[in-house]
Amino acid sequence: MTLTVLGSGGSYAPPGGACSGYLVQSDTTNLWVDCGPGTLGNLQTHVPLSHVDAVLVSHQHPDHFGELPILYNALAFYVDRPPLPVFTTEGTYHLTTLVNGHDCLGPLTWTLVDETAHLEIGDIAVRFSRTDHPVETLAMRFESDGSTLVYSSDTGPAWTPGAFLDDVDLFLCEATVLAHQEADDVPHLSARQAAALASAHSVGTLVLTHRNPESPADPYVAEAGLGFDGALAVAEVGATFGA
Repeated sequence: MTLTVLGSGGSYAPPGGACSGYLVQSDTTNLWVDCGPGTLGNLQTHVPLSHVDAVLVSHQHPDHFGELPILYNALAFYVDRPPLPVFTTEGTYHLTTLVNGHDCLGPLTWTLVDETAHLEIGDIAVRFSRTDHPVETLAMRFESDGSTLVYSSDTGPAWTPGAFLDDVDLFLCEATVLAHQEADDVPHLSARQAAALASAHSVGTLVLTHRNPESPADPYVAEAGLGFDGALAVAEVGATFGA
């Protein structure tokens, strides 16, 4: 599998960037994972909408689902393709229908998932884990042809993934803040905490994402590098990583 970053800004997009969104691909399957503002356009530089096999959205915060109402418009009025499956939380579905003013059926088919769901989409298996966030938020584990990728989505430090994070080749983990900004009322991880989580589960490669858009990448890499000795990178628009 490969992971391509469509956007990685935490809460809002930096200049020239986009909010959370990723393209997970195998040889035969294309999954759009989270669709924050700005990621619809970036997605189409890698794969046309007619070739997307499914959309998976981790939770209902606008920086993760904001393109869903726009996607509906694109498919309803312009793109000729079969209905596109969307797998997401109940809250995300209700907010999308509220924004569009109707149920958004037709060009999109909706499946509501929670932490118990197991999916097979093309040749990619997907499982979920409920994270530590104010709304229902689902981390995602992707497995295909012997490779494994986990996306944390948004979470605070109380998330205990257990075996969900074992034997992972590529861990895309949120690191919204730095260690000096850690606080009980911040439902996000620091780079230090992301590194500790990755190290505890012996993941292969750690990619930090969802960082503060006003902060440069170097301090995040430096902080994470103190607690994780594997391959380490920061998610930037257009970057592609192999799992």
